[in-house]
Amino acid sequence: MRRFASTLVLGLILVAGCASDRPPEEITDDGLVRVPSRSVGGVYRAPEATFTQYRRVILEPPSISFVKNWQEKHPEVGQSEMARIRAESVELLRDEFTREFVKRGPYKFAEDLGPDVLLIIPTIEELDIVAPDAGVEPGTRTYTTGPVTMKVSGDLRDASTGKVVGRVITYQAEERYAFNDLRVSNRVTNAHEQRLVFAKWARLVREALNVAKAERPRPRKPAESEPQPN
Repeated sequence: MRRFASTLVLGLILVAGCASDRPPEEITDDGLVRVPSRSVGGVYRAPEATFTQYRRVILEPPSISFVKNWQEKHPEVGQSEMARIRAESVELLRDEFTREFVKRGPYKFAEDLGPDVLLIIPTIEELDIVAPDAGVEPGTRTYTTGPVTMKVSGDLRDASTGKVVGRVITYQAEERYAFNDLRVSNRVTNAHEQRLVFAKWARLVREALNVAKAERPRPRKPAESEPQPN
């Protein structure tokens, strides 16, 4: 019996130790809690939010910012070319989002707000196109050691209330090709590499919604000043 009691006490100590070693929840400033997702990105949800009601989506045009000092490094890129890059990025993201959500998924685009509408507001940050003017001059080729990189994130808002119910972020891609390869760069390859990032983000958003629809909402924890249920 003494041996059994000692073993039981040791087991309880180990269990308590494991529980205390659990990492704290990652919570954003606006109250979103990080949930498990694929390693390509981060998924955050409002603990009390439900997602089963959403059948339609509105995709806002993304805000776009370039990596620090990008324009200083590319003085050859004028205002008209900057406008073209921005417009093309918006179009490419919408194309990949449409492919994932409408053509492959069960969603439709909404033209009006409603309780079944999810508003998605994407952001493109740290966009870095290594050779933006490559392939413009006939008969020349430009080689680069890395692809177009960026960070894409998106807030998910309930269209009726405007409340943020989720956020999905894709991390930066590798800044160099495998084995330090050199590859031809031009407008076509730049657009293709952007498509790959946008498709990855759109897929992660849809996967996050699929998981959220299959899970029960987490109850909100009462504040210390609130009465506790009996």
